[in-house]
Amino acid sequence: MNLIWEQNWLELFDGEIETLMANYPEEFEYEDLNFAVRIDNDREKLREWFKTFENSNPNASRHIFNALRYHGNETGGCLEWDWEIEHRTDFLGLPAKGKTTKVVGMTIHKFKDNKIILERSLWDTGSLLRQLGLKAPSEAEFV
Repeated sequence: MNLIWEQNWLELFDGEIETLMANYPEEFEYEDLNFAVRIDNDREKLREWFKTFENSNPNASRHIFNALRYHGNETGGCLEWDWEIEHRTDFLGLPAKGKTTKVVGMTIHKFKDNKIILERSLWDTGSLLRQLGLKAPSEAEFV
């Protein structure tokens, strides 16, 4: 695929869950390493997980995703993205309400017949913790 396709895919998380789900065949592997979520071949479970980021409830936190770079082609590659969260509630038990955080991450995609058959994401948890004022590993400084 390409950067434009990936940005369009990210925007589907904002209230377009059924259109988003059309990108996944019956057989797929999904994993978010930071959340320790792994879903294989269960589209209903994946749909429910994606609703976490849907922005359909005005009282829930708002998630905004942006594609930054894509390294790959139509068979697969790595998407670099950023994720801004306007926290209207706490985040996974962390005190976040009223704060806005922004983190970067990467998603590996593998495609078959224009569908996502593999998706694996990893994002900067340390940065999120620091932005929430919580204990996290220090950022390394290079000279």
